[in-house]
Amino acid sequence: MTMPSVKAEAFTLAAREGRTSEPLDILGQECLVKLANADTNGAAAVFHLDAPPMSGPPLHRHSREDEWLYVLDGEVTVEVDGRRSVLSAGGSTFAPRGTAHTFQIFGPAAARILVMVTPGGFDHFFRALSALNKPLPSPDFARSEQIMKEHGLEMLGPPLS
Repeated sequence: MTMPSVKAEAFTLAAREGRTSEPLDILGQECLVKLANADTNGAAAVFHLDAPPMSGPPLHRHSREDEWLYVLDGEVTVEVDGRRSVLSAGGSTFAPRGTAHTFQIFGPAAARILVMVTPGGFDHFFRALSALNKPLPSPDFARSEQIMKEHGLEMLGPPLS
């Protein structure tokens, strides 16, 4: 059965604009939703992250999405299925659904990262995670894990160290 599609609307965003009323807080990283689920009829979502030193998500696995990470600026240590790499501007990594993956900013400078997730819908997870953690001084990983489970993610371990 073919799903009816809705014609996507064209739009333009400035550097500091996103598809939410304000930037999201993703475990201490500022996130601009550049392309939301609704923009692509569920095909993809794209995020711009400003990641301060020593920030990064816990080791996790997606059951529904493939994830591509592209470094715009800075240095990012990534791990996918136990293999670590250090990426600088222009470097990227791909974590297909089902792979254990994470990243961390170990250097003294922040990094700027683009993340694309397919299919779309991941912006719903990021909105819920931001709403939980934004008023807190540091991320609540126990409550974050519950939100992860609700969105088809499995927390496998702590952030990289």
